Amino acid sequence: MTIIVFFKKLDGILTGIEERLIYLLMASMLTIVFLAVLNRFLIQLPMSWSEEVARYLMIWAAFVGASLGVKNSVHISVDALVHAIPPAAQRMMTQLGNVLSFAFCAWFFYIGAEFIGRLMDAGQLSPALRMPIYYAYAAVPCGFALMSVRYLISFVYLFYEKSSDVRNESLNVEGAMERGKQK
Repeated sequence: MTIIVFFKKLDGILTGIEERLIYLLMASMLTIVFLAVLNRFLIQLPMSWSEEVARYLMIWAAFVGASLGVKNSVHISVDALVHAIPPAAQRMMTQLGNVLSFAFCAWFFYIGAEFIGRLMDAGQLSPALRMPIYYAYAAVPCGFALMSVRYLISFVYLFYEKSSDVRNESLNVEGAMERGKQK
C-alpha cells in the first residue's frame, strides 16, 4: 500500500466518522431544544438540563466540523499573495501553510490534552447534568487532533501530487485526487 492510498483511506474513514458524528450531534441538539421549548410552553415543566446539553453538543459539533472545514478548504484565509506568485512558489507557500497549520493544531491539541488532565484530577462537575466537565472540554483537543491529521493529509497529498497547479481546492484531497487521475 502506497502512502497516498493509505492517506486516501484515512481521509475517507475520517470523513465518514466526522459527517455522521456532526449529523448525530446537530440532530440531538435540535431534538433537545425542541423538546425543551415544548415542555416549557405546553406542559409548563422546564427541562433545566437542556440548555447545558445543547451548548455542549454545539461545541462538539463546531470542533469536529472545523476538521471538515480543513478538508474542504472553507476556513477563512488570505490568499492574494499565493495567487500572485508563480505555481511552483504557490506550491511551496501552500506547503508552508500546511506545516504551520499542522504545528498550530498539534500544539493546541497538546495544550488541550494537558488541560483535560488537570480537569480530570480536579473532579469538577457540570452545573446541571453533574457530569464530569472534562467531557465537554474534550472537544477542544479532539477537534485540534482531527485538524492536525487533516493538515498532515493535505501536506502528504500535495507533496506527492504531480501537478504544479496549486489552488485552495487542492487541499480538498478527493478533488485533488480526481485531478491527479485525469492527468
